Amino acid sequence: MWAIDQSDLILIGVLVGLALFVGVLFLVTPSDAPQPVSIVTHPEAPVPPSPAEPLPPQEVPMPAVEPPQIDVSMPESSLPSVPIVDGIIQTEEYAHAMEAGGFRVFWSNDAAILRMGLFSPGTGYVAIGLDPDHRMQGANYIIGTVRDGQVDVRDDYGLGPLTHGADTDHGGVDNILASAGKELNGQTTIEFVIPLDSGDPLDKPLVPGETYEILVAFHASSDTFSTRHSQRGSGEIRLDDPRP
Repeated sequence: MWAIDQSDLILIGVLVGLALFVGVLFLVTPSDAPQPVSIVTHPEAPVPPSPAEPLPPQEVPMPAVEPPQIDVSMPESSLPSVPIVDGIIQTEEYAHAMEAGGFRVFWSNDAAILRMGLFSPGTGYVAIGLDPDHRMQGANYIIGTVRDGQVDVRDDYGLGPLTHGADTDHGGVDNILASAGKELNGQTTIEFVIPLDSGDPLDKPLVPGETYEILVAFHASSDTFSTRHSQRGSGEIRLDDPRP
């Protein structure tokens, strides 16, 4: 039978102690080799999304403005080119122009309508008489002014050589179809439209292709139609004849 004496026990104890020391040293010393990392996913758990970057501020688009509509029932080539009655006389807006009595007269006509513009160097009323018999008598007068931004245009009749009055006060009708006016920089513009033949006994018919005498007058500052004019003049206009 194998017997272990006291010296053997001491040696065994020393070896066991040394082994324990080496084991402890191995556990507390970090390894130089990288340790693998495992990631476990759980299908039942939703993965939180990454935070989205803030969007840059965007301009809110303004609603589109529709352009003015043109009546397409008439071919574009047939649309008439006529002066616009807005109190503004554009270059070449009217077919004809002349100067009389210190201000300018503009006109265009077709077979039925006469369109006129008057440009005065004053801020008072302007007036034009068409086809007088004797001085002011018998003329178809149009007189207009701009008061506080509002236009006032009236259809008058030459009652005598030096007087005129509103058609509506003498059994006639105001036959002005459209009117407009502006006062700017000490000057006045009046535009109006009248029929060539209104049928009113206080309006003489105007015939396309004919020439007519005109009387013009304006006041430098007064808007009162009964105030005597500051300046007057006369001339002639010839109407176009668009008839075939």
